[in-house]
Amino acid sequence: MAEIVRKADVLRAEDAESARRWVSREPTPAAVLITDEGLAEEQNNHVWHAVLAYVRGGGTAVVMESFSNFVLLPNIDRFFAQAGLGWCRASYTGETFALNDAAVDSGLAAKMVPEYSTKALFLNNVAFEDAWYVTDEESNVASPTNARAGESAVAFASIGDGKLGYIGDVNAEHGSNVAVLAMCGLL
Repeated sequence: MAEIVRKADVLRAEDAESARRWVSREPTPAAVLITDEGLAEEQNNHVWHAVLAYVRGGGTAVVMESFSNFVLLPNIDRFFAQAGLGWCRASYTGETFALNDAAVDSGLAAKMVPEYSTKALFLNNVAFEDAWYVTDEESNVASPTNARAGESAVAFASIGDGKLGYIGDVNAEHGSNVAVLAMCGLL
């Protein structure tokens, strides 16, 4: 988050109503960072729907930081289904993963970390072209339940005219921070 604060003005919503108000205002924010599990909780559905309207209208939102640490696992599938994505919870493991050339254009890829290791909550059913980082056969597995094909811990998909990103890293590794900057157009 410190890298983002150095490159952009950041407003932090402390409650559901201020978050809903900020994503609905004009001019719209350049990006919305979802840093905890709050929007996956049923009582905050109205805020999540406001964020999705912002994204569908051309905005960018990134689910990151403490979200994957604290979200209740049964809430994940519903959360992404409301965005029209088939993403669902998968492995929670430490992996080494590599930048997916099929998902990131070469100009942006040159500014990103080509490979890094982290512990993350992976998502399943991520389209290959939306999976920014993927594991491969040479991945260094730190858990017996390692990520499998079709899973990604860093994804960025089109939703309407905008984009929704996911960073499942639970330790805020440098590679994940760079991915957030890239998703927000700050690289």
